[in-house]
Parts: sequence; structure tokens; C-alpha cells
Amino acid sequence: MDETLDVYGAKAVAQSMENELAGYVPAGSVSSAEQLDKGILLSCGPDGVYQWTGHNYLTLSGPIDVQETVDEIAQTFASKPTFAAQVEMTRDGAPRARVVGPAGSSYSLTLSVDRSRIEIFSFSPCFRLPDDMSRRADY
Repeated sequence: MDETLDVYGAKAVAQSMENELAGYVPAGSVSSAEQLDKGILLSCGPDGVYQWTGHNYLTLSGPIDVQETVDEIAQTFASKPTFAAQVEMTRDGAPRARVVGPAGSSYSLTLSVDRSRIEIFSFSPCFRLPDDMSRRADY
């Protein structure tokens, strides 16, 4: 858990990482990007510890080498001291980069099932939610 973060700081970390991962996709192959503004909280442990979840979608205007993209992401983040990374295959056979960061954070980038967009999912570092904030609210 990251004691220095609140829900808004955790959200900022996650969205920043979503944007960083989006930067690995060739800009010329992206027709639009949609980073969701709101996310939900998932329990990250007992006693009010949560993580913010987010999504970033990049609609493709042309083909990209997804395997090359996920390999580059995994190689880059595997060499960063507070991260681990690996390449996986989804059930539908698409390569996926999974990056695990500090305080329970996790991020993934993969091609959508219909192959029309890149989907980036984020799970922020874990943080403590104050008692006066609802875990059921969208942040």
C-alpha cells in the first residue's frame, strides 16, 4: 500500500501509466483515443484499502504489430527497478503486455477481441480510503 496516495493521487498515477503505455502504439495507426474519466474502486486488502481502476481505448485506423508493441513494453518495464513485466496470450490468441508496479498496481495492454482497438486497463497502487468517502462512488 502507498500511504502517500489518496483516491485522486492513485487515479492520477493509473491514468498517467495508461497514457505512457498508449505511447508505445504508433500514433499514425490510431484514429481516436478515449480515456475513461471515471473508474470504480476494488478492494486491495482489509480495512479500507482500495485501488482505482481505469481504461484507455485506442481505436485503430490501420494494422499494427501488436506482438512487437507488447514485447517492447515488457522489455522496457522489466528493466525498471520497481516494475515487473511479462507477455501473455489472451484466450482469443492476442498478445498482452502485463506490467506490475509498486503497491499492488497492475496494467495491461492488448488488442480487443474484434481487433479494432487497443485496450489498456489499469489498477492503481493500493491506498487507504478515508472513512468519510464511499467505496461505491465513481471517482
